[in-house]
Amino acid sequence: MIRPEFQKILLDQRGAAVILWSFFAISIPVYLFIARQLLGNPNLGTNPAIAEPSRIVFWILTVIDLGYYGYWRQKNLTPQAIRRDARETKLFRSVAEFNGVDEQNAAHIVSTYVTRKVVIFAIIEAIAVYGFVLAFVGRFVADQVVLSLLSLVLLAVEFPRQKALDSLLAAESGS
Repeated sequence: MIRPEFQKILLDQRGAAVILWSFFAISIPVYLFIARQLLGNPNLGTNPAIAEPSRIVFWILTVIDLGYYGYWRQKNLTPQAIRRDARETKLFRSVAEFNGVDEQNAAHIVSTYVTRKVVIFAIIEAIAVYGFVLAFVGRFVADQVVLSLLSLVLLAVEFPRQKALDSLLAAESGS
C-alpha cells in the first residue's frame, strides 16, 4: 500500500517531467528565431557545395531518428517495459524516502518513467536541431519549418500525461 503523502511525492515527479518537456518544446521556436536572425547575414549558408550534401545527410539522419524513436518507444516506454526494467534505473532523491516494497517499486517505476520520457524528448529534439542546421548551412528554411513542426507534433504526443503515470502506479498501489 502506498501512503497518500508518498503518492503525492510520486505524482509531483510528473511536474518535473512537464517542466523538462517545456524546455524541449520552447527550444524549437528559439531555433526558428535564431535561424531567422542568422539568415539576415547574406554571407551565411550560401555555399552550394556544402548545402546540398548536408541536406541529404540531415534528411537521412531524420529518417533514422524517426525509426529509432519508434523502436526506442516500443522497447522502452510501454508500461510493461517500464515495470520490467524499473529496478535498473537510479532512483530520484525526491522519491527515495519510501516505506515498504510497494512504495519502493512505485518509486522505481516513477524514476524510470520520467527518465525514459526525457530520453524520448531528446531523440525528438534532434529532429528540430537537424532543421536548424539545415537553415543555417544551406538556407533551407522550409526544411527547418517542416522538421520543427514534426518535432513539436511528436513532443505533443509524448507529453507526460497524468493518466499514464496514474495507470503505472495503480498496479503498485492496489487501487
